[in-house]
Parts: sequence; C-alpha cells; structure tokens
Amino acid sequence: MRALALLVTALCACPTEAPPRPPISLSLQLGTRQSCGVFSGLDYDTSCLSAVYVAVRDFPSRQIVVEQCTTLSVRKAELGDLLRGEPVVDLQGLSANRTVTFEVRGLHDKGDDGADRCADFFQDDHWLFWGESDAVDLAAFDDKGGNLLVRIVVDCRDCAFACAAGDCFGCEALGNTCPAALPDSFCVPGVSFECDKQCNDDDDCFEGARTCLPSGKCDTQEPTGGLCSPCALVDGAVDGCGEGFTCVGPPGSTQGFCAESCPQRFCVQGTRCNRIGNNLDVIAPP
Repeated sequence: MRALALLVTALCACPTEAPPRPPISLSLQLGTRQSCGVFSGLDYDTSCLSAVYVAVRDFPSRQIVVEQCTTLSVRKAELGDLLRGEPVVDLQGLSANRTVTFEVRGLHDKGDDGADRCADFFQDDHWLFWGESDAVDLAAFDDKGGNLLVRIVVDCRDCAFACAAGDCFGCEALGNTCPAALPDSFCVPGVSFECDKQCNDDDDCFEGARTCLPSGKCDTQEPTGGLCSPCALVDGAVDGCGEGFTCVGPPGSTQGFCAESCPQRFCVQGTRCNRIGNNLDVIAPP
C-alpha cells in the first residue's frame, strides 16, 4: 500500500519553564486498501471529490480535539493527483501533550454538484474515502524536530466496474453500477474473502481478532462469533455471529463469516469495506 503526504498540521508543546519551541510539521500520509483499487489505488476517480474533512480525536475517549473541513478549490481527477499535490488542510493549535488518533474523510458531490459538503460531512452517503490512524503519542514526537509522519490507511467507496477503458473506480461509477447513496457494506478480508491469511503473530490476524496458528495461517475455526468467525444458515436461522456482527458471504451461499458494518466503524487491518451486491451478500433466512 503506497502512502504519500496529503495533509499537514502543526504541533507545539509550549512549555512554561522555557521559551516556546517552533511548531513541528506533522504530515499525515494516506495508504490505500484494496477497495481503492487492486494495486495502489492511485487511479481511483476523484473528479467528484469536493471537500476533505480531518478530525483529531483524544485517545481513548474519542472526544474531538481539533477538526477542519476544507472545500477543494481545484478538483483532482484521480486519487494519485490528490496525494501527490500540495497539502489541502492545515490544522493549528494541536498540543504535543496528548495521545490522539487522526481521522480523514473525502466528501463527494456527485449528483449534487457544488453542494457544501462541509455542512454535512457526517453523512456517510457523501464519503468517497475514509480512514483512521492508530493511536499516536504526540509527546514522543516533540523532541525529534523536522517533518514527522503519521500513516492513515483508507478505504474507498467500493465502486469498481468494467468499462470500455478497462477498470473504472470511484466517481465515474457513482450513480451507475455503484449507488450514489452508500448501501450496506461490511469489513471483509481484503483478498478473496479469505480469513486464513498468512501471519507471524496474532496482530497479523485482523489486529488480534483471530489467532495465528503454528502453521502461519490465521485460525478460521475459533467459535468466537467475532470477525471472520464461521457462520451459516441452519434450520432456517443464522448461527455463529455475536452481537454487532453480520453473517456475510458470496451471493447464494448458505455459509459465510461474521463481519462488522462500515464505514461508520473503520475496518481493521487486513479487511476492506465491501458493499452488498459487489460479490457479497447477507446470509439470512429465506
């Protein structure tokens, strides 16, 4: 997953016993998951992207510390153009005396050209891409100086379809083969819906949701009811998933695995936000 600088913020400790030090430049870098394209996602169509929202949340309370929504003065044709361009958001007044997470959302106005998306950034129907960083201890950056980086891996609106020019992603598909309003979507394994992905430790198994077996594969049989647990339609009822999880799988199947809905809940590493109807269906009683 490729990560390039997108956003810049300022970080200042402002100690009382010594003169304030200059603010540190803190860049947020975006990497892409498979929902943004099979490879780097840089050709994902962003011509309908009209604004970018960034929030800094206190960890672990998740209270918003700083937030900003910026309307783009110049549209970018592809995600790669946005990532390679100049920073589009400048957050000020962020203290180094915090542990925080960084959240980013790209907002589209397809079908409602020129709408002020910053006025309704919370509407996930308008999200074109979204992501969140791991928790970051800003105090650890305070004495390092220079240009520091925080990585955010984003999911994109899953809008791939075949067209005359080849694979098309994003804005071109919105309102065509991809609904403009966000349909039900779920965090599913990023490669062929395989839960038994290769691993070195439990962290590699969807951030610890599964156990890494001695064979070097994530365990798919733990009956926990959580992410990637097996589930099935049995005697007219769905069995196998715990609270907050839904049994999903290939269309027409009676067996699948448990997944959480997205994008309001950000997908964990190893999964992507896949919409219903894109080779994915909810396994439910007839």
